[in-house]
Amino acid sequence: MTHQLPISVCMIVRDEEIHLPDALASVRSIAEDIIVLDTGSVDRTVEIATAMGARVLTYDWQDDFAAARNVSIEAARHDWILVLDADQRLAPDMYSMLSHAITQPCMAQMVSIQLMANKTGAEIASSYTALRLFRRDARIRYRGRVHEDIADALIAAGHTEWPDSGIALHDIGYIEETERQRKRERNLNLLARSHAEQPDDLFIAYKLAITLPPTEHTARANILAHAMQLARSLPPKKLREFTFIPKLLAASVEAHVAQGELCAAAEMAQALLPVAGSSGYFTAGRALARSGQFELADQMLRQYIEFEQAEEKLAKANNVIDPDPDANLAAACYWLGWLYRLAGQFVEAQAWLTSGIAHASAEQRVMLACEAIRIQLDTGVLDSINDDLNALYPLAQTSPGAQAEVMLISAELAVSVGDHAGALELAKAALTEKDDRAAGLIAQLELHQATPAPERMQQLLAQISGHRFDTLAMRLKLEARLGIAPAFDIPQQTLFLLEEA
Repeated sequence: MTHQLPISVCMIVRDEEIHLPDALASVRSIAEDIIVLDTGSVDRTVEIATAMGARVLTYDWQDDFAAARNVSIEAARHDWILVLDADQRLAPDMYSMLSHAITQPCMAQMVSIQLMANKTGAEIASSYTALRLFRRDARIRYRGRVHEDIADALIAAGHTEWPDSGIALHDIGYIEETERQRKRERNLNLLARSHAEQPDDLFIAYKLAITLPPTEHTARANILAHAMQLARSLPPKKLREFTFIPKLLAASVEAHVAQGELCAAAEMAQALLPVAGSSGYFTAGRALARSGQFELADQMLRQYIEFEQAEEKLAKANNVIDPDPDANLAAACYWLGWLYRLAGQFVEAQAWLTSGIAHASAEQRVMLACEAIRIQLDTGVLDSINDDLNALYPLAQTSPGAQAEVMLISAELAVSVGDHAGALELAKAALTEKDDRAAGLIAQLELHQATPAPERMQQLLAQISGHRFDTLAMRLKLEARLGIAPAFDIPQQTLFLLEEA
């Protein structure tokens, strides 16, 4: 029988009679003190919380999550506070981890929030870290109407070391699409209100931009541009206090990439590099690779890998807790393999792709393997390609992205043997919104057969954003035939491709 730990669990809730029992059950045998701040429930939430031994406080909701959080933590009785939402629960077997965490000589610790794929808790869809375990201290208070955080308060108090506690929370609040949509709309409304009140608040502008739905890409791009302007006006010392800078940089770069503005993306990626931590080198390296600036891209990606493999990571030293979400060793190896393949240095390309396998997810293994097959296509060594592809099919079933990659490399193989009709069907099966290589191949094949009608060229153009300098060349070819002049700087490598056409 374990003893309860001297921890105060603090929650804010409203109409959570369905989720609350499991949340409370996960902590009531572990924590001595549980505070439930009710913000206006009309269901059985208060009755359930009281019956399960929580201290229930009431609060009039002010459209401000930070204000409510602060009321809840001010009621804490113990030196350590764990913040929990009603649709979260402490993961099983966390007692010893919590017991150890509260002995650590720090002010706050990171907790893993694991978004569950289903309510059984058997599969994790994704995860992120958050400051959810911290000491009771009058200086530590939340800020922000929504996406509230204590990071600024900790930094202002001089506490910038936030170790990983090893503690995990299971979150079931994003399983249902209707619930995800409800939260997204709620957050957007609060963020828009906050942005109107504080247009020069960098954090709010960033959060509003990344919360906007993908369909509102113009509004997202405009707000990201505003946020980057704010960031670039601040001195580096101040910027280092904002732990979201790597994510802001990555989102801003991708907003340019989505419009085919590869030169602008590469320039922006380097602008905040000194304060973007190790993942900033990945962000810059990938942007430079996409724009065809091979030598500098190579340097940046290698630098990222060195930082990541070093015993003392730059990200940890600089307290960058929100890196570019796409940054990882497998992805860096993929882009280096891609760079060296395009440069005709096939031995080096294969070495990087092989190196990436050790760090890769299932989908990344497919990406790396397909890039290795492209080396075979480029060198004319076709003997084992069919066997290699057949071996990939079971692994490709792990994700739509992996399936699309296999369809794309199959289309490229069909092109190499002169089967343009088969290539076209395979390329159509490989179409995705996130990657325009398949769309570029479709346009190439259709232009090879005959000049499509203007209406068809418009359709093809709508599918090609120009995410890489080669697909951008195809986009510009279509625009030229339609009489559309380029609206931004064009990478030199793209111009070379256009001259060769």
